Amino acid sequence: MDRRLIRGDRTRTVIIEAMIELIEAGNAYPTAHQVAEHASVSVRSLYHHFGDLDGIFLRAARLHASRYRSLIVAIPPHGPVEPRIRATCRHRRRLFEAVAPVHRVAYARTDGLPGLAELLADHRSLLRRQLAVTLAPELRSHGGGAPYLLEALDVTTGWEAWHALRHHARHSASSAERVTVYAVTHLLR
Repeated sequence: MDRRLIRGDRTRTVIIEAMIELIEAGNAYPTAHQVAEHASVSVRSLYHHFGDLDGIFLRAARLHASRYRSLIVAIPPHGPVEPRIRATCRHRRRLFEAVAPVHRVAYARTDGLPGLAELLADHRSLLRRQLAVTLAPELRSHGGGAPYLLEALDVTTGWEAWHALRHHARHSASSAERVTVYAVTHLLR
């Protein structure tokens, strides 16, 4: 019995990894056959363990997000603000570039997949807390306007802004980082 449970866990992991690998390779919506083939399992096994492709994607998105949580770090709110802004924007660049393929698909699928919106909201909440800690002195100095400033900073440094800079405005990652640094710096003035 224990061997079957271990084998089942291993099969689920291989299927989840196959979904992530296919998306990272540019196949945003892999079919069940493609996932099964990449995982070297049967399509039947795929449905047995997850029920449908949405179930696989949700588990893949959760695993993928957990792998990159360590990139969401708050910089101690001491010293000059400029280095903290640059460090925060550099962290965002590393994070968003690392999660981009799976994140793009996740945002595109939020309406039709229960649980995915909560996962993305949790991710945004972590990023917002990072800003609140890192830029606490600057936020406090804005008194009653602090919540609005935090909201503006959150939007400016969030995934949607990064995605717009990288894919709609066609900035390189380093150029998008510079734009974000510029925007944050000017918001804090």
